[in-house]
Amino acid sequence: MIFTGFKRKSAQFFFNKQLQKLLSNNKKYASNKVSSVLVFLDDISEKKSVQESLMETLQVVENQFEFIVFKNKFQKKQVCDACFSPKDFGWSGKVKSEKLNAILTKKYDLLINYSKVENIYRNLLILQTKAAFKVGFSHFDNRLYDLMLEGGKIDIELFNSELKKYLKILNKI
Repeated sequence: MIFTGFKRKSAQFFFNKQLQKLLSNNKKYASNKVSSVLVFLDDISEKKSVQESLMETLQVVENQFEFIVFKNKFQKKQVCDACFSPKDFGWSGKVKSEKLNAILTKKYDLLINYSKVENIYRNLLILQTKAAFKVGFSHFDNRLYDLMLEGGKIDIELFNSELKKYLKILNKI
């Protein structure tokens, strides 16, 4: 169990190093309108309600969404294609999982982080994802996102209405 702390610290070191590179390069992926969306969630049970709300808000078809859920530990019988854990990462924050590598190589027009708790592994994925526009909550690291919305008690409908307002202003939808 002592090695999990070392692994987390090495991932944090890798994150800080990669963040400096990203901020110095500051390359953005061009996108006019939102057509593909990557969503980070805390619980897979929220997927259906979030997807329906986003389909209505963004006018994006159902097959253009991808969801990722972080779980610290899995039950042995639990199967989740959209879930990842610290076991999917090697030392120094390197991604070992094929499904996460596939997500990191694909380009997205919009990344939305609905997570309530900050997590180094989720931050590593957000940092490495090729997304044209990244949205998150204001209590997270502001260097990761292009747009940050205030949300004390996280209400998905309120968040989505505010997101729609700002995306219209930015001419993304």
